[in-house]
Amino acid sequence: MDDETGNYILQGWRVEDAERLAQMNIPDHETVIEFPRRMMQFFPEVNGDGADV
Repeated sequence: MDDETGNYILQGWRVEDAERLAQMNIPDHETVIEFPRRMMQFFPEVNGDGADV
């Protein structure tokens, strides 16, 4: 988590599949990544251990 903004910073596999990307409205300043479901356990909010977002 970014200490300054409180936002999570994620690393994942860049989505480059044109068909999948065409289904989304992605602003020019953003990108899309794949994030494995198994990694969600590290987010306290998912496990009920943190504050609601």
